[in-house]
Amino acid sequence: MIHRNLDHPKGTPPAQLGAAAIDDLLDRGDLEDWAPLARAVAGEPWGPLSDTILRLCAAHPMYGTSRLWQGYVGACRAATLGRGGASWPTEPPVTTLSELRTARGMSQAAIGAHLGMNQSEVSRLERRRDVRLSSLRSYVEAAGGRLGLVVTLSDGSRQVELIVGATEPRSDPDGTDPDD
Repeated sequence: MIHRNLDHPKGTPPAQLGAAAIDDLLDRGDLEDWAPLARAVAGEPWGPLSDTILRLCAAHPMYGTSRLWQGYVGACRAATLGRGGASWPTEPPVTTLSELRTARGMSQAAIGAHLGMNQSEVSRLERRRDVRLSSLRSYVEAAGGRLGLVVTLSDGSRQVELIVGATEPRSDPDGTDPDD
């Protein structure tokens, strides 16, 4: 795609495009233009290009495409986390509540509807420095997730996932209740 007033020839790798070119691509591009961008996001969903896409979609909502790209980046990121307590290659990615919400393509009002809050209350919750675990669990569930904590033991040899707020106790492999 030829970008207005931008000096990026066709075929320039997406990682080499500036924010203005990416914004133009997201807003005016078509499926053919988006394919290299989608491949780059899939290859590095936690990288700077994916972060730029999310930031641009949040700052400059584009009719139809913002939610599409937010959902796509979120799906690519979720796919890297694996299932059932899989660990990250290095350190777990760091994100904020608002970035989680944005990656899910949801508004503060939509999260608030699930939580019984208005938009301004959700905004305050997202900015808090210290959030109650029960509030965090409810927020993550409203975004369609399940809250878990990754614990790395001091020797670094093992990571486990703690499920927060499980409604039923888990049984040991032998079928007994661990609390008995």
